[in-house]
Amino acid sequence: MTSLFQLWRITCYEWFTAMRSRRAVVVVLLFMAASVCTMNFCINALQKMEQELTKVLELPETEQVGVVSKTLWQSKPFRRMMRHIVYNKDVYNDLVGRHPVELMYAWLVFFYTPLLVVLVSANRIADELGSGACRYVAFRCSRSLWSAGKYFGQAAIIAVALMLSGIGAWVMASIRMHEAGWPLLIAITGWSMRSLIYALPFLGLSLGLSHLTRSGSKATIFAIMTLALCFLIEALAVVFRNANDWKALFSYAGVFTPAAHKFFLWRSTPLSLAVGTLWMITLSLCYLIPGHLIFKKRDM
Repeated sequence: MTSLFQLWRITCYEWFTAMRSRRAVVVVLLFMAASVCTMNFCINALQKMEQELTKVLELPETEQVGVVSKTLWQSKPFRRMMRHIVYNKDVYNDLVGRHPVELMYAWLVFFYTPLLVVLVSANRIADELGSGACRYVAFRCSRSLWSAGKYFGQAAIIAVALMLSGIGAWVMASIRMHEAGWPLLIAITGWSMRSLIYALPFLGLSLGLSHLTRSGSKATIFAIMTLALCFLIEALAVVFRNANDWKALFSYAGVFTPAAHKFFLWRSTPLSLAVGTLWMITLSLCYLIPGHLIFKKRDM
């Protein structure tokens, strides 16, 4: 019970320091800016598509976005396009019929969330190691509890940032789109929660590398380079997924990247979401624990 109380205090302290230094506000604004810009980009793309359709089909022009596309996403041409983009049949069956803006937002939020998580979290432990601030906590709790508290504190900050950014994206959609009501808000909130689950491995990666240095800038650089390596392995695994020679090794290496399992989070069934969540938590711990073990054997 004492360990849980200490873990809770360290998590709350991470929140307190983030609020006191205004870092939490910066993180929320950064995520909200990315989310609102993403939604604005999606609506602009949809508006241009509707304008072209209006000219081709000689329909009356309208200033509201979403009127023409209300039936477009149910059409066979759009479904065929989705089938070519999504090569996973089960994912396609769950996504077909959804609003194009929702799908574009989901794809983009999954794309930029890992980078934002790395940028806001990679320096947290390294900065405290470099300044020596962690020594004031070391004699009150174990290093394992300290690392776990930092992890949960950062996860909580990112969760709040993603939820608020989802609301900001919905407000933008409500201003510019036709009939962007509560169903779209529920859908965007759902994708924000899924992107939070997808962010956990990258949070574990960032904090795991942050244990290895006393420089916050070095930790951020290491995390960005490792993130780029993960994306490279993901791309090679997709390209060589049907290879039978040595190139098939990329497919096996891709299993250890979050992108190999993110399509579980794109499914609608509870079992698939549970499997995807389990994969993300497992990868997050696999990235975090090695850095922590090296840190435990090192002098502060």
